[in-house]
Amino acid sequence: MEAIWKELSKPISTGSPNYDRDLERKILRECEELVNNPQKANFEYVAEGRANVVFSVSESKDPTPLKGQFEGTLLRVPKATLGVTPCDYETLQEFHEGQVEDRVGRHHLVPQALIRISAEVAHILHDKRDRVDESEIRAGYAMLIQDMRASPGYSVLEFKPKWLAQSPIAPPDAKRCRTCAREAFRNSQKQAKGKAVSTPICPLGLVHEDSDVVMDTIRRLAPAWSARDQKRLTDAFDRSGILRKLRELQTKGDPGRALLDNPSDPDFGLAMTLRDCSCYVRMPDDVGRDVEIKLADVDKKNWEEKQTYWQESHWNLVNNGWYLGEEKVDAPISTQCVLGRT
Repeated sequence: MEAIWKELSKPISTGSPNYDRDLERKILRECEELVNNPQKANFEYVAEGRANVVFSVSESKDPTPLKGQFEGTLLRVPKATLGVTPCDYETLQEFHEGQVEDRVGRHHLVPQALIRISAEVAHILHDKRDRVDESEIRAGYAMLIQDMRASPGYSVLEFKPKWLAQSPIAPPDAKRCRTCAREAFRNSQKQAKGKAVSTPICPLGLVHEDSDVVMDTIRRLAPAWSARDQKRLTDAFDRSGILRKLRELQTKGDPGRALLDNPSDPDFGLAMTLRDCSCYVRMPDDVGRDVEIKLADVDKKNWEEKQTYWQESHWNLVNNGWYLGEEKVDAPISTQCVLGRT
C-alpha cells in the first residue's frame, strides 16, 4: 500500500506516466481479500467518532502494523446508528475524488481507497471496540487510508485549521474571529462546570501577513517542538501553500449569507467541510527530508442535518457578545485572537 499512497499523493499533473492502474486495482483486491480473511488479518482498535471507527490492520504472519502488505495503512469503517443517516462511503469517495481532490489538490490530502468488508469481519470489528454505544458495524463499504500517526523517525502534529478567514456575517467591529468566539463560548461552558480551560489558538495567525505573528502562532501550535522544528514547520506551510489554499476555498465558497440563505449550495458545503477538516504534520528527525503535511476528515457534510446547528451557533455568537468580547459571564474569558491585537 505504501507505493499506492505515494502515487496518490502526487499532483495529478506530475503523476508517474508509468503508473500501473491495473496493478493498483490488483493490490487493492489482495488487501480486500486479506481484510476479509480472519485467519490472515489482525485488527486493533485505534479510535472512533460519531460516524466512524478506525482500526489498524496487519497480516497475521507479521502482526506489526508498520510492516507487511498494510504498511502505513488504517481501516476506517462506518457506524450504523438508529435514527442517523450519514452519507454512505461510495458518496463520500465520489465527493473526495470529484470535489475535494480537484479543488484542494490530491497531493494535499490523506489518500484513501474503497473496499468491502464481510458480515463476519464486521462482527469481529464491532467486538474489538473499546467503548460501546447504540451503533454497530455492518458489512459493506469500508476505507483503507494512509496512516499519518507517529512512527520511528517522525514526530506528529494534528490540529484543525478551522476558519482561516473571518465569517462574512460576523459583526464588522468584531474583536474575535469565528473560531476564537466559538472557543470562548465553549470555555465559558467548561468554566461554569469547574473544568479546566485553555486559551484557543487563533487560526488567522497561521496565514497572517506579519511573519512574527505566524511564528508566534506556530510556537503555540507546537509548543513541545524545538525552535528548529517550529521554523521548519513554518517554512513547510509557506512552501506548500496548503493553508492559503484552504483559506481561498473557504472564502470563495462562502462569500456572503450562504449559511443563512442557501446552506445547500455545493460550494458552501465544501467550504464548511474545509472548515472542519484535520491537518496532519509528520516532522522527520532527519532535517534533509521533507515535512509531510496533509488534510484528512474532508467528508461531505449533510447540510440538511447541520444547517439548524450552524445557524443557531452563529446567532448565539452574535447575540450574546462572543464576537465582540462582551459576553456576560461571571469570569472573563481569555483569548488571543489576532483581531483583538489591531
